[in-house]
Amino acid sequence: MDTNESKIYIALLTGVVAHIVLLVFFVITIIRYQRRKIDFEDKRLLAQFNYLDSVRERIGIDLHDDLGPSLSLLKMKLSQLKAADDESRKIIDFCKSHFDDVILRLKRISFTMVPRTLQRQGLNEALKELVNILSDSTGIKVKYRFDAAIVNEQMGTHVYRMAQEILSNIVKHSKASFVHFTLIRNKNILELHIKDNGTGFHQNEVVEQRRGLGLENITSRADLLRGTIYLTTEPGKGVDYFIQIPCHA
Repeated sequence: MDTNESKIYIALLTGVVAHIVLLVFFVITIIRYQRRKIDFEDKRLLAQFNYLDSVRERIGIDLHDDLGPSLSLLKMKLSQLKAADDESRKIIDFCKSHFDDVILRLKRISFTMVPRTLQRQGLNEALKELVNILSDSTGIKVKYRFDAAIVNEQMGTHVYRMAQEILSNIVKHSKASFVHFTLIRNKNILELHIKDNGTGFHQNEVVEQRRGLGLENITSRADLLRGTIYLTTEPGKGVDYFIQIPCHA
């Protein structure tokens, strides 16, 4: 190889190496940008959910600690009234029964806003309480199983809120009479599975729009946990939510 050929070879080799270096630099820059974008989106979502949960907690505490006792006091005062006739007695009894209903609803709303059992006794007890309230208030039978003892607090909160959203959807929309609900840990995967025997819906329409049925909130919380949602449904066949979440703690 003469001198000119060597120079051309070296120039070509240098050009190829330079292009490879530029390509590698470009790829690394894109990867870093994507990671920063994902981190930023995670922080934004986490801040949004933390804010929503704090607002719920504040409203729930106000309802439980302020409005609840006030209603109970009014009911007590109402009970002290002496009816002058049968018509007055009927009115008083009617008001007392409605006070009981309002106080019960207030307790349920307060529990929904602030799952104190989650904070004090952990995820399993909070979900059992949620299931019991659902069954007692609607008559829907729930087969519940829990086998996921080691779940950190932040993950537990998001899992609880997803389950709460799904169960709320079942009550509002499904006309179901039975729900199968499991939360188990399979090695390093946390699996949330909730299935009902209700009316179902057109899956493609709802999933494409990501609107209605609280699906956007459920999806956002699952994304934050790097989880994957498998949703199966069709009209008349119920709804099957299966959510897998990486769990290394």
